[in-house]
Amino acid sequence: MPNFRYRALTANGEIVSGLITAPTAAEVARRIDYLRLVPIDTIVEENTARASLLTFRFERGRSEDVTIFTLDLALLLKAGARLDRGLELLATDADIGRLRPTVRAIRSSVLAGESFAEALAHHPELFPPMYVALVRVGEASGTLAEILEVVAGDRSRAEALRRKIADAVRYPAFLLFASTGVLVFFLMFVLPQLGSVLHDMGAKIDPIAGTFLQLSEFLTAHKNLIGSAAIILLAGALFLGRQPKFRAAIIRRLARLPVIRSILALQQTAMFCRNLEVLLTAAVPLTTTLRILANMMAAMGDAAVWTRVVERIRQGIKLSEALEETATLPPLAVRMLRLGEETGQLPVLAGRVAQFYETKLQRSLDRAVGIVGPLAVIFISTIVGGLIVSVMTALLSVSQSIG
Repeated sequence: MPNFRYRALTANGEIVSGLITAPTAAEVARRIDYLRLVPIDTIVEENTARASLLTFRFERGRSEDVTIFTLDLALLLKAGARLDRGLELLATDADIGRLRPTVRAIRSSVLAGESFAEALAHHPELFPPMYVALVRVGEASGTLAEILEVVAGDRSRAEALRRKIADAVRYPAFLLFASTGVLVFFLMFVLPQLGSVLHDMGAKIDPIAGTFLQLSEFLTAHKNLIGSAAIILLAGALFLGRQPKFRAAIIRRLARLPVIRSILALQQTAMFCRNLEVLLTAAVPLTTTLRILANMMAAMGDAAVWTRVVERIRQGIKLSEALEETATLPPLAVRMLRLGEETGQLPVLAGRVAQFYETKLQRSLDRAVGIVGPLAVIFISTIVGGLIVSVMTALLSVSQSIG
């Protein structure tokens, strides 16, 4: 939708200005009238689409910025500040980083007559449906500050878990990258010189060394083409990695591998139960909660399975029965959730299940790092060491024949 920059008069004769996102100029006039302002002029901003794209690329806030914004806004509201005043203060706060332009746009939407939840919904890349649903509940119940505080706490836990996963993956990934770099350097710069010496001396080269020599010659002869292809593949991977459908497809493929399947199952269970706890604690209806969770979990697995879970709930069966039929969660988690349904403490039990599986996930990641790191070093060291032994054996045979 286009952006409209307007100026208007207040009842006291003061001139105010703002930015409204609306489909038509008539809708802008209606919103200005709703605010009891007298419009002076309304101008459509040019290159709105390009400006939005640039904002998305260069001014999009990080997940951590959204968490800080949420917590700070909750504190301001608890201190008695009005919502528009709190947004105005945060729009100039350096702690939220690149999120400041987005906060200014949200404040403009709120001043134009939209609810806070509606203003947040214009930025789905930063504020997911679960966030918007909780804010809508908070506005309706008059507990927006408390809801925002709960959301900030949940986001902080999720970000801490993501950091743990990233730290666990970073070490073996670095080892693989460094080891692969050493191997490529050896193949492209060291082995060609040794190969020419061996060919000139007429040395007998074993099949392993011969294979690596052929690979080295191929890499050296086509290094420009291979380098260009590597850059294109890397750029394509970075672009596709930002596409939700592509990420979901990759996750489904990885989920078939034995070790990764168990780790992803633990992460999905912890995520589902943690968000179930947050939404139900905020008094979001179960059907709405499951619809939000189904959309969230579909990005990490089979969307049809989670759609079937929602449909079974709508048909009147219990959550635990639907999860058991579709086998979307481990049996232990399903039994705990069934106990929560029977005792009327489903949010509490969901939180305990989430904590249990988050702990198991951390232990699994620690074990995986302890295994994958040394295996990567052993694998690359075996290849490089075997290659060096083969070359040195060939050189030794040449020296013996000369002697």
